[in-house]
Amino acid sequence: MRKKGKEKDMENKKILITGSNGFIGSHLIKALNEQGFDPIAFDIKMGEEFDIFHPNLEKQIQEVDAVIHLAALTSVEDSFKDAGEVFRINVLGTARIIEFCNKYKKKLIFPSSAAIYHAELSPYAESKLVAETLVRGMNKAFPVVVFRFFNIFGPDMNKDTGSIMYNFLTSKEILVFGDGEQTRDYIHVRDVVSIIIDALNNKDYDGKTIDVGTGDSYTTNYIAGLFAYCRGIKVKYKIPRKEIKWSKANTQLLKTLYKDPLTTNLEKDIKELINYYHEN
Repeated sequence: MRKKGKEKDMENKKILITGSNGFIGSHLIKALNEQGFDPIAFDIKMGEEFDIFHPNLEKQIQEVDAVIHLAALTSVEDSFKDAGEVFRINVLGTARIIEFCNKYKKKLIFPSSAAIYHAELSPYAESKLVAETLVRGMNKAFPVVVFRFFNIFGPDMNKDTGSIMYNFLTSKEILVFGDGEQTRDYIHVRDVVSIIIDALNNKDYDGKTIDVGTGDSYTTNYIAGLFAYCRGIKVKYKIPRKEIKWSKANTQLLKTLYKDPLTTNLEKDIKELINYYHEN
């Protein structure tokens, strides 16, 4: 992790992490501790008082130095089953975070999604676009950073992360929808966590909306082939489903802000991921 001298003003500070028990949150809590921050976990899995709609939220935000708002419903598939609940959590929940960050002038880091580029494809994508728009609209009132995350992978993924890697890792068969030539930009969670922490330390991120990916894209066939080879199973194809055909981050802005090289190495990381899941 790069040290930025006088810009390290957030170190040793209290950082509220909503959705702290999730995939990104669990990695982030560990990294913040290692970097000398004081992360405050806040996740509904911890109890009713840790719900973002609970009155306790205002006091928590009042007492910290910054908020990283990860709490959200993230399953694209499930969003079709109950779009109202998705909008309640992802939009109204974010509005509550904005209200208190504005009231107490706390820095807010908001993880949006690459899905917003095709918001018409799912209620989840629509909800993230609306929430992102609310956050961006407050960038003159208090410090906000919006990250549009592309396909994040790494240890401790779950079915709600939205990555095909979780399915390829845990399913008995490697199932590919369509011809497998759709492309995605994959970034390891350790890079994502490092970028988030850098944004806490560096005020140059404030007020900006940033694509977070590697800037490289790979076909689903290529990813499926890696998993099939490493797991010793075959790839099977199913009829196409409605999804984005090509997706790749525009990393120009990210590169001007985040000076460390990204560590994502797809082939190496996938092998390590498979070993990790077999050992745990």
